Amino acid sequence: MKRSTLIMILPVLLALSCKKENVLQQQKLSSAKNDAVEISKDTAGITLSWNKTYQKIEGFGAFGGRITPFFESPKRDSIMNHLWGQTGLQLTIIRGKIIRSYPFDKQTGVVTIKPAGTSIDMDVNSPAYQKLTEEEKEQIGQLWILKKVKERYQLPIIFASAWTPPLYMKTNPGSESAKNFNGLDFKCCSTDFARYLSGFTKAYQNEGINFYAISPTNEPENIFSDWDASYWDSKHLGEFVSNNLRPALNAAGLNTTKIISSENAAWGTANSFLAGMDKSNVDILAGHGYVEIGDLIFGKRGLNQDPKPWSFATGNKPVWLTETSDDGGTYDGTITGGLKLATSMHKFLAECNINAFVYWLGMLAIKNNESLIGTNSDGSLEFPKTYEVMGQFSRAIHPGYIRFDAKLQNNSTLKVSAYKDPVSGKFSLVAINPGQKAVVCKIQLAGFSTGLLNSYQTTDSPVRWQSAAPTVVKANGIFEVLVPASGVITFTGTKG
Repeated sequence: MKRSTLIMILPVLLALSCKKENVLQQQKLSSAKNDAVEISKDTAGITLSWNKTYQKIEGFGAFGGRITPFFESPKRDSIMNHLWGQTGLQLTIIRGKIIRSYPFDKQTGVVTIKPAGTSIDMDVNSPAYQKLTEEEKEQIGQLWILKKVKERYQLPIIFASAWTPPLYMKTNPGSESAKNFNGLDFKCCSTDFARYLSGFTKAYQNEGINFYAISPTNEPENIFSDWDASYWDSKHLGEFVSNNLRPALNAAGLNTTKIISSENAAWGTANSFLAGMDKSNVDILAGHGYVEIGDLIFGKRGLNQDPKPWSFATGNKPVWLTETSDDGGTYDGTITGGLKLATSMHKFLAECNINAFVYWLGMLAIKNNESLIGTNSDGSLEFPKTYEVMGQFSRAIHPGYIRFDAKLQNNSTLKVSAYKDPVSGKFSLVAINPGQKAVVCKIQLAGFSTGLLNSYQTTDSPVRWQSAAPTVVKANGIFEVLVPASGVITFTGTKG
């Protein structure tokens, strides 16, 4: 070989040598990276036992939103679909408000729920609408929301709660709050308030809305806040339900309308309140999901992360959580906030055995974790991760599903719960991973079989309810799946 040729070839050989070395180095780095991924994974076993069952699920829902902002929002149809529609959360419950300002004829018992000369389809920008009082706007707004939800989505459950009686019926007339123990004046107004509630229910029935249930109270122990509230003690509430409200509903032909009580702000407070109350005429036992009073005293707010099962005998009556949200005041649209809701939902469903879960607000005209949908300054809708987490449950667990046993082995981080439709054989498994490691799970089925599992998940990914290819059962009858770190994943299948 000529020296000149060798000189020309040497750079090429050196380049090839360097390239080979780079490839080897990249392979080593890639291997190390894969090893790191493997090291960052955890493992767990899950056994689903078809024949070991718990409570029946009646649905998931939300209060429509601050009524007037919802009604006036140019995006109200889209918001409604995001909450109750098939492409949204598929909620099956809506909570309304027994507004305190309706005109009420004591002699006839008639409550007027729609201001004279108005229509639910009136233009919110019209002079006629702008002339309405704030109370009248709220009245017409709620009627629109409940009628449209019923028409479009055929919701099985519409219920309503009373924040306060009409102010003239209270011990401190004219005051909307419950401060200084301001509540219903039993000396004059027990019968009147019961007829007001039945008149409200009857008026809505005449508009095509049959309330599944009504509640005479909302957080009856709250004597501190400035908003609409009414103080009740458990003795008087039990007497009112049995002696006044049930008879008034029956007299109005509303025998099938159920009564909910007592909707205390904290689950533990509801436990002690209901334990000492006459519940003989209460059809649904309910509480809210905010932090306990002890936490509140020390400045904590938000979603209860560790509610305890009630200690009294419920008599096999349905137990509902009728309101909850993160009311801490600092907006968090991230997966961190989403996991708080996921943990709370798991605790209420899988440990407190509730039958229905209702979030506080469906929407707000601002960004705030009191609502599932917020609004940005430019008018666009904001979907925090709490919205997506709600969907991990509500889109896969439908009315009539029954929770069945999901036993977790060899892992203290995950939270898992399972639900089935005893008629169709469809089932869902919700797995929550608040930890920083992905978890490889081996799912074993006891008492049933299925060929594959579909899944969708919520993580910090911008993709909403990200789906994956179906997981096929292995020859040994076990499914091996991955639960993502800091995320929620729902697996669905059908019994074979």
